[in-house]
Amino acid sequence: MGLLGGSFNPAHQGHRHISVEAWKRLQLHEVWWLVTPGNPLKEGSDVAPLAERCARAEAVAAHGRIRVTDLERRLGTVHTADTLAALQRRFRDVRFVWLMGADNMVQIPRWRRWRRVFERVPVAVFPRPSYSFRAALGKAAQVYGHARVPESRAGKLAGMRPPAWTFLHFRPHPASATRIRARHGGDWGSP
Repeated sequence: MGLLGGSFNPAHQGHRHISVEAWKRLQLHEVWWLVTPGNPLKEGSDVAPLAERCARAEAVAAHGRIRVTDLERRLGTVHTADTLAALQRRFRDVRFVWLMGADNMVQIPRWRRWRRVFERVPVAVFPRPSYSFRAALGKAAQVYGHARVPESRAGKLAGMRPPAWTFLHFRPHPASATRIRARHGGDWGSP
């Protein structure tokens, strides 16, 4: 099961693109979009209400293998490490893979208990313009360099014991939530 967490403020075709790529390349059963109630590393002033972000995410996902959920709200978790621990307690027989863009691979050392993410579940990193090179050389990549899995073995990642991570290479989708917000403000328009 792939887990793609984030604000989804707003959800866009780039989220769908990486989810479909993850589903195919990692041979996942589903990809869950964990729409977070709030992000401790981001200002909350321009974040749309959770229900609005989930509704938009549902419209954008439009794929039988992508499930949109507000599990973090229901679990009462804020930090990824805590969310993963709660999910593993709740779904004991499910193998999770954390999905994240190269931008998050660069900044993950700022996350609370970030090493627990790598220690709990395999991780798949996706390209993001201007971040991919830095992600491959960043602190997390250095700390877990010994656990990097060749992309040719990505289809086996879900069954690997953590820490295990891979970087998947493909053409990134040009959509950006930051640009959508700048262009449309609170009125995101159609997905």
